[in-house]
Amino acid sequence: MLKQKLLGAAFAACDLVFEVDGQGMITFALGSTQGLVAEADGALEGQCWRNLFSVDDQHLLAALLRSVGPAERKGPLAVTLAPESADAPGRPAALSVFRLPDRAGRPLSCALTFHGLSGWSGPADHLLSKEAFADTTRRLMREAEDAGLALRIDLVQVDGLAADAGGDGEALRRRLTATLRANAFNGEGAAELGPDRFAVLRPSYASTADLDQQLREVAGAAVKPVASLPLSAASVDENIRALRYALDQYIEGGAQEASVNFAAVVQRTAREAAKLKEALASQAWSLVYQPVVNLKDASLHHFEALARFEPGASPAPSICLAEELGLIAELDLAVARKVVAVLSGRNSTASIAVNLSAASLMQPAFHTALAAITEHDSRLRPRLLLELTETHSLTDLESAGRAIRDLRRLGHAVCLDDFGAGAASLDYLRQLEVDFIKFDGRYIRTLAPGSRDETILRHMVGLCRELGISTIAEMVETAETRRVAQSVGVDLGQGWCFAKPSADLVYPPPSVAVPVRRKGEVASWG
Repeated sequence: MLKQKLLGAAFAACDLVFEVDGQGMITFALGSTQGLVAEADGALEGQCWRNLFSVDDQHLLAALLRSVGPAERKGPLAVTLAPESADAPGRPAALSVFRLPDRAGRPLSCALTFHGLSGWSGPADHLLSKEAFADTTRRLMREAEDAGLALRIDLVQVDGLAADAGGDGEALRRRLTATLRANAFNGEGAAELGPDRFAVLRPSYASTADLDQQLREVAGAAVKPVASLPLSAASVDENIRALRYALDQYIEGGAQEASVNFAAVVQRTAREAAKLKEALASQAWSLVYQPVVNLKDASLHHFEALARFEPGASPAPSICLAEELGLIAELDLAVARKVVAVLSGRNSTASIAVNLSAASLMQPAFHTALAAITEHDSRLRPRLLLELTETHSLTDLESAGRAIRDLRRLGHAVCLDDFGAGAASLDYLRQLEVDFIKFDGRYIRTLAPGSRDETILRHMVGLCRELGISTIAEMVETAETRRVAQSVGVDLGQGWCFAKPSADLVYPPPSVAVPVRRKGEVASWG
């Protein structure tokens, strides 16, 4: 009765369960065999499990037989079923394997699901890219944390693999890929980082010697000693930040340099994270303000608030750290609170823009917290412009568009920062309804009459005008840049040509002469 219950539970999660011995022969099978064999379930017993899968997965099957230890589970792994005929494609499937804990010689228990894995695109995608590896590691670390498991990264170097792209080299690559996937935590965390450079996410208890031996069986003396990076920082985000740095070091300098520096980076990240969290909690940071002006007459339109964590130092490292450690929404809200306090001041009539990261935009809780900041006086919202940064992180533009519409319904104007910095800019214009775009300063500061940049900018300005979007040029550092930007129709400008950031909401600075506005004229977002 118990065995029947266990089999019932297995079928609730998969289509076929079976066991294979040390030679890969199926000793037991039960479940759906549609498309696998023409006969009944028992026909699978006595067959080699390699017959169930495509030739592309044969090396993976062999690696699983060698690498799965007692009480160890791998998968679900993306695989392809053997085609039903020579001209038919194989169906994607998902394979999970487990070996009972009492002794290493026990059969391998397998569960096969015929529908495959979402997002899998075939054998060429078996190893992850560097960025996909970092993202996958972040997810798997959270899963392992919930299960009470510690993980590490093993760095694998196989000299000469990139140079040997022929038949033998391709076969070697397939065997290496299979070995890494079979040893990866959950069968997912294996990556190709660059020529001859690989990384695999593994449980901290897994044997480095076993992995090294398996790799040498595959690639011989070309395998360099495996180096390990223990993911031992206080939080998942701190580990990922250190990991990104270490992977760059590994690609450029090799495993030894990466492993030596990794511990130092983990320690430095922990110190920097603690310092940033303390600064946010104690408000031990300040704001400076830079004016954004009308290019036609240099009259004030609004200020942009910029965070400063240390006098005279760029805030970029602290902001980057906040993004990597998942603290950016907290920082964005802290800046908004300070700015709203200024806007609420008795003598304040200015309008101020604050930066809003793409990560914050996509969090519903952020919208609720932002609305609460101005709940005491909703009339402040039109004076608080939200400048969306890191737009390259927006992968779901449809959801981002809804989030922006919600903010505009609250009464905020929204600006897209660094516009033109990527090929996705036209998609942003098509799917994101905003009030302003700010052209990336890299295009503005070198702007010259008759240049290609000027021609492109003129057409982009015209497109924005037809869409009802106002335009801002940042890094307007010289009078000539201001003149060219104005000649192509840009509405507003920001840069040292007008004023440097200042702790005071004062414009124009005492040393700058600006045309006097007409009596009664009021600056607004429109």
